[in-house]
Amino acid sequence: MKMFAFSKVSNFGDQLNHWLWPKLLPAGFFTENDDRLFLGIGSVLYDSHPANAQKVVFGAGYAGYSALPTIDETWKLYFVRGKNTAAALNLPEDMAIGDSGILIRAVTLPKYEKRFRVSFMPHYESAMFGSWEKICNKLGINFIDPRWDVDMVLEHMLSSELVVSEAMHGVIIADALRVPWKAILPHDPNHRNKWHDWASVLDLKIDFLRLGPSNALEWLMSFFWGRRRFVYALRKRRDKFFSFGFGLPLTTAIGALKTASQANGQLSSDTSIERVTSRMLVELDRLKTDFAPAAMAMSGAY
Repeated sequence: MKMFAFSKVSNFGDQLNHWLWPKLLPAGFFTENDDRLFLGIGSVLYDSHPANAQKVVFGAGYAGYSALPTIDETWKLYFVRGKNTAAALNLPEDMAIGDSGILIRAVTLPKYEKRFRVSFMPHYESAMFGSWEKICNKLGINFIDPRWDVDMVLEHMLSSELVVSEAMHGVIIADALRVPWKAILPHDPNHRNKWHDWASVLDLKIDFLRLGPSNALEWLMSFFWGRRRFVYALRKRRDKFFSFGFGLPLTTAIGALKTASQANGQLSSDTSIERVTSRMLVELDRLKTDFAPAAMAMSGAY
C-alpha cells in the first residue's frame, strides 16, 4: 500500500503522515505500489485519485479542494475526519470519528519543560509570504514554522503554555497533546471550513480570532484566493517582492497578534478526546487485521 500525502510543499500536517504511521503500523505495511492508496491525515479525499486503485480512507477529510469524489467499490473507508465530510460524501454520520492525527496520543513523546509562554504557528502559506517571524521576534513570542520537521515542531509545541495557530494541524495536535490553543482564522477563506469538520466530532465550537495580513504581499495575495497556480508562481518571486518593501510588517498585524497572545486558550473536553482516541484505536486494530499480514508477507517478515 502506498501512503498518499499532499507534497507540493513541506507542511506539518501533511508530513505527520510520514512521521506517525510508521510508528503505529508494522514494517512493510507501506510500499510504493500505488494499486492501493492509504489516505490518512489531511484533506486528501480528491476526485483525482486513480480510478482503478483501491483508496483506503483512515481519517482523511474533504475540504472542497477538488470536486467530490465518487465513492464506489474501489473505496474502503474506516472513518473520516468529521461530520461535514460524512455529509458531503453521503456517508453514515457514525463514520465521522475524527482527524487521524489525534492518534499521536498513542505515541510516547519526550517530556519538555515549558520554555515559552506562547508560541505562534502560521499556516504554511502565511509563513511563506508573511512577516510573522519578524513580528514574533518584536513581540517576544516564540515562532513555530510549519515547514520545520515534525520533531522540531512537536518540541516547540510541547514546550509552550499556549499555542496560537493559523495552521489547522497546529491546533489539532496541540489539542490531542492537551496543550491549550487559540485558533486564528486562516487568511485564505478556502482553508476555513475544514476546521469545523474536525471540531464536529469533539462537540467543540472554535472561538476564532482574525489577524489579517502581516505585510503588503499577504494583502496582495487576498485578491487571488483559489488561484493555486498564481500562488505557486508568486512563491518563486517572493524575495523580489520583499526587496521592494512588500515584506515590511504591518502595525495592524503586530497589534492583532499581541492581542491573540493574551487570549485564553481552548481545549476539547478530556471525555471527547478520549472517546475519539478509543474509537480510532479500534479501527487501527481492524486496519492491521485487514492488511498487515499481506504487507508483512510481501516484506518477507514471515
